[in-house]
Amino acid sequence: MTKEELIEYIEKEQNREIKSLYKLIEKISEGIYITDGNANTIFVNEAYEYISGTNRDLFLGKNMHEVVKEGLIDKSATLDVIKYKKEITMNQVLNNGKSVLITGTPIYNENKKIDKVVTIVRDITTLNQLQEEVLEKQKRINKLKYIVGEENDLVYRSRIMEKIAQRAKKVSVYDTTVLLTGETGVGKDVIAKLIHKVGNRKDKPFVEINCSAIPRTLMESELFGYEPGSFTGASKHGKKGVFELANQGTIFLDEISEMSIDLQAKLLKVIQDKKIVRIGGEKSIDIDVKIITATNRNLEERIKEGKFREDLYYRLNVIPIYIPPLRERKEDIIVLLDYFLEEMKGMYGEEKRFSEEAMKILYDYNWPGNVRELRNLVERLYILTMNDIIDKDDLPDNILNIENIDCISKYGGYTLKNAVENLEKSLIENAIKNTNTLKDAAKYLGMDPSTFTRKKQKYFRN
Repeated sequence: MTKEELIEYIEKEQNREIKSLYKLIEKISEGIYITDGNANTIFVNEAYEYISGTNRDLFLGKNMHEVVKEGLIDKSATLDVIKYKKEITMNQVLNNGKSVLITGTPIYNENKKIDKVVTIVRDITTLNQLQEEVLEKQKRINKLKYIVGEENDLVYRSRIMEKIAQRAKKVSVYDTTVLLTGETGVGKDVIAKLIHKVGNRKDKPFVEINCSAIPRTLMESELFGYEPGSFTGASKHGKKGVFELANQGTIFLDEISEMSIDLQAKLLKVIQDKKIVRIGGEKSIDIDVKIITATNRNLEERIKEGKFREDLYYRLNVIPIYIPPLRERKEDIIVLLDYFLEEMKGMYGEEKRFSEEAMKILYDYNWPGNVRELRNLVERLYILTMNDIIDKDDLPDNILNIENIDCISKYGGYTLKNAVENLEKSLIENAIKNTNTLKDAAKYLGMDPSTFTRKKQKYFRN
């Protein structure tokens, strides 16, 4: 083989190796951009085409100064590599708006001069989006302020709820009675459970009973139990009442104002004697329970009406805790909206959020049904809204109508009488939507059932 043939053979082998190398580079998922020692583009792989969204022919043969000047990239690592003669890493923005992380590496020839610059390009747009989402979530988490507890049920940001949480924790270690008052839906049951969970009875039963949900004829047997065969339909084995079931734990009597006068007398005796007697029985049973009661009624008014015992009231009202309505602690609305959206995500898997406009409307809304209404609305909107963002147009008419009334009344579009009537109509409509019976709807608004029925007939003939 002559010298010329040998040189030709070596060149062919080198070209074959270079082509094999380029084929290998084409398979790499990261973008590869290669220039010569003068910053002229000699190779761009397919991944770079995909990342940049630009045909590689627009780059091949061009000097990097020209590539920057044409706006295909905002700056060049290659030019800095040649200038500073070292590896350079930087963030770069492509002409399609994507952010990329690039690392340019110099390749030296036998004369120790830069022969080529190989730049590796990584798409970090998705990473940046994820980082922004994490930061946004962190901001939302920071806005949420939870009371420390096993379930983190109490969500608040307002100073008044912080004071209530502190009082609940303080009374939890004492066996004294607690009376929770406040409108329907403010979270009296949540406070009752919190008192139990952070107290010295937390490992014992928590038994809840709604005094308005059980017929008066059955209420005594539910509270105190009965002996076998003590009345028609009674179990032959007898039954323990909630006081026995809650022994050494906590009993929560919700809507205590609805308890009958005769049963109130028996409850008073139980509190005084710390004993119960089952229906049809003679034996006294010792009980050790912490008693928490709750009502949305004014018990002092009920006493004047002869519907509640004054002596029982003083027994129950040793530690009073009033929970204000949501409209009086507006700071809690936003964190509750966020909290319940996160709860829905945990239940159903999708991530959704409120637009700023929707959030403002919900913040301005009066929430007559308080936290219960807010949670129900969040679940409804989460399920029915097709998009990831819950916007103003997704909100129910009763809330938007109230917003419209507020806006119009500010600018004199309504007389005071018309504005009040429209607001009253919307509140009644909302109460009906959020409850199952007219009696429940009346309680929802803190109204007498007969007054509620009369108002309903005034605004809704059908």
